[in-house]
Amino acid sequence: MKIGYARVSTVGQDLHSQIMDLKKAGCDDVLYEKYTGTSTNHPVFDQVSKN
Repeated sequence: MKIGYARVSTVGQDLHSQIMDLKKAGCDDVLYEKYTGTSTNHPVFDQVSKN
């Protein structure tokens, strides 16, 4: 199983294009989150990186 991760940090950025690109690359599941670049709190990324 291939898992993708997408993140944006501003309201103007769009997750949709990242998610579509990851699906086209063969990801079975895509996890995503919106957090600013200054935040070190990325719970979805932390969860994925542990697996």
